[in-house]
Amino acid sequence: MTVVVKATRTSLATGKFGRGCRQYATEAAQTRGPVSYISLGLTVATGGSLLYWYTREKDKKLEKLATKSVVVGNAAIGGPFELLDHNGKPFTEKDLLGEFALLYFGFTFCPDVCPEELEKIAAAADVIEKDTGRKVQLVFLSVDPERDGVAQVREYVREFHPRMIGLTGSLEKTKAAAAGYRVYYNKTNDSPDDYLVDHSIITYLINPEGKFVTFYGKNYTQEEMAQSISDHLRAWREQHPDYTCK
Repeated sequence: MTVVVKATRTSLATGKFGRGCRQYATEAAQTRGPVSYISLGLTVATGGSLLYWYTREKDKKLEKLATKSVVVGNAAIGGPFELLDHNGKPFTEKDLLGEFALLYFGFTFCPDVCPEELEKIAAAADVIEKDTGRKVQLVFLSVDPERDGVAQVREYVREFHPRMIGLTGSLEKTKAAAAGYRVYYNKTNDSPDDYLVDHSIITYLINPEGKFVTFYGKNYTQEEMAQSISDHLRAWREQHPDYTCK
């Protein structure tokens, strides 16, 4: 054993194996370079695919949950709530009676999804009015009451449509309203001021009696949403002669 150890140390000292080891290390490093970049690229691509799959599956589950709730009964989605409108006045589910309404839950600090969905809703409402002569109510309900006060919500909804109503309230009342419509929402981090809110991306259609009719996910286009709602308005007119509609 001793002879082997001495021979090894001597060989390394004289460079007998040292040059070969250094050459191997250099070749290995050169070989690992491209492999590492390829591995990194595959990791990024895989991560992106997984993120897309997760987001798509989450939206599917939310829509399936909403559909399943509708089958159970008319009262499964919706119900009473008590919030404040963007002028600081009390607003409940009874204020929706008399006309079809579109409800969307979001938050004013949302960087992209909420603005895109609200712009789509506003544009669809204008198409519906031209098509049927009816002015569908547009309602934005904040799921971030800690930052979305009355004044903040008022300024926000003005950016999308003159008829859009903004609602906010206490944490408890916001939670109750969201639960009634099976809306999921959750802060993405623990910062008290700098955070986003992960939430359901669903627009709810409510009939003049305040009952849930259907919902529209992010995959619906402005045209598809407008056509679907116009059809629901005309179907309502057939069953309610006093409801005028083109």
